[in-house]
Amino acid sequence: MIIVVICVFLHSCKTTNPEVSSERLESARFGENQNINTPVPVSGEGMPILAWYGVQKHTVKRYRELKEAGINYNLTFCQNADELAKALRAARRARVKILASCPEISWGEKGAAEMIVKRFMNHPALAGYHIIDEPSRDQFPHWGELVKRIQVVDNEHFCYVNLIPSIHSDPDQTIYGTANYREYVQKFIDEVPVSFLSFDVYPIRHNGKERILLEGFYENLEIISDEARKAGMPFWAFALTTPHEYFPIPTIADLRLQVYSSLAYGAQGIQYFTYWTGPPNGGLVFIDGPIDINGKKTATWYTVQQMNTEIKGLSGVFFGAKVLKVEHISINTSGKNENIPIGTARFNFANRPAEAQIITKVEPANGTNAVVSFLKKGKRCYMVIVNRNLEGGENAVFTVTGGAGLQLIKKDGSAVPASSENGNQTITPGDALIYGWDIR
Repeated sequence: MIIVVICVFLHSCKTTNPEVSSERLESARFGENQNINTPVPVSGEGMPILAWYGVQKHTVKRYRELKEAGINYNLTFCQNADELAKALRAARRARVKILASCPEISWGEKGAAEMIVKRFMNHPALAGYHIIDEPSRDQFPHWGELVKRIQVVDNEHFCYVNLIPSIHSDPDQTIYGTANYREYVQKFIDEVPVSFLSFDVYPIRHNGKERILLEGFYENLEIISDEARKAGMPFWAFALTTPHEYFPIPTIADLRLQVYSSLAYGAQGIQYFTYWTGPPNGGLVFIDGPIDINGKKTATWYTVQQMNTEIKGLSGVFFGAKVLKVEHISINTSGKNENIPIGTARFNFANRPAEAQIITKVEPANGTNAVVSFLKKGKRCYMVIVNRNLEGGENAVFTVTGGAGLQLIKKDGSAVPASSENGNQTITPGDALIYGWDIR
């Protein structure tokens, strides 16, 4: 069983390198392969924030430490059901939810998963069941069948599958088992009846001289967000917190760029890879995760805590919001348009959503790279602008004006009249500028 757990961790070390027909969409929502009563994850504390490869020492103290970092969901690859029981007991006292994982759930003989589910389904710390990480297309029937078996026993807790990213080292895309990445996501939605999508992509690399943002990051967000929206599903996204290979120790700008970009595209959960630093495996050496390999806090723990404080403060904006439109700005220092990220659309203020007519001007300064997103949540709308520049890059300066009722949203979620603030707002690399207003 120990070997199985190590293999699971290795598999989770991500090597991130057409319109859907109405028939397919209907099948995805209500077809025989879907359970329309599958639970959607809801956290009593707002946005779900998950630690992947989480707490490795199942004590109340360790789970309270996790909670203090601002994380409310934990995924530890337990060696067996008894270890899982221990994790649930400790997590309950710390008010943390557990995404259950042990070999019996995913790799046991037929009937083993149901036994585990029956044992733990009524535990108050249980959030859901981890099924598999990064399956290829040919595996969908098997995992879809397992999800359906689990949901027959327990339809109160969600099943979790994390998808392969579109940024991958395989140029022929044979790893997906489909003609392209979009089809891979579509087939998954059709065949595996989970209640939300999850994918991981880690776009910030260090080439030995400077940080670089990997091409294709926003295209991956475009596809996941679009397909989730068409299927009426939420999605969760990742941010990298444990350096290895060419992935650097994350700064707050690094985390903000990943998190706010995902939230601007409608993400309803944020996950960190990893919380606890894993052992060296397969030639990969992991260092300086939030908790190091010896169980000590690192500087990254405090960076994650800061990021989570911001997420929680802004949960009222992002949690439960729907995307109206996401577009991109790329303007050089001479004021000329440059290439926007592959797979994205260029920002056109004149074609902003009808709900955003209260905004009368959005004017970026020269040298700006940004994401502009419009979100709607009930009778409330938001405009989110994310500075796409990396750590060490230029600030973005925007002039934004609007009618009465336009508000500037602070990091703690509070709102002040936009007219009371400077019309020129500066956004540091990776950070977000948010405006809100009510609609009738």
